[in-house]
Amino acid sequence: MWRKLAKAVRELQRTYGEAFASYRPDLHYMRGPGPKWHAKHGGLVAAGMPAAGAIVPAPRKIPTARA
Repeated sequence: MWRKLAKAVRELQRTYGEAFASYRPDLHYMRGPGPKWHAKHGGLVAAGMPAAGAIVPAPRKIPTARA
């Protein structure tokens, strides 16, 4: 009798335990569009975005007036 009860409890834990499990974002992490997306869209890159590895100049410092 105890074995049947233990088996039923394990089944309930397995069935309903996943519904209350904590969210793990590392399991749902995406790194970006894959090769199929690039093939479909012709490798389009968002306008205004520098290419990977491109040298972007540092912003200039604006001199402040001293009184």
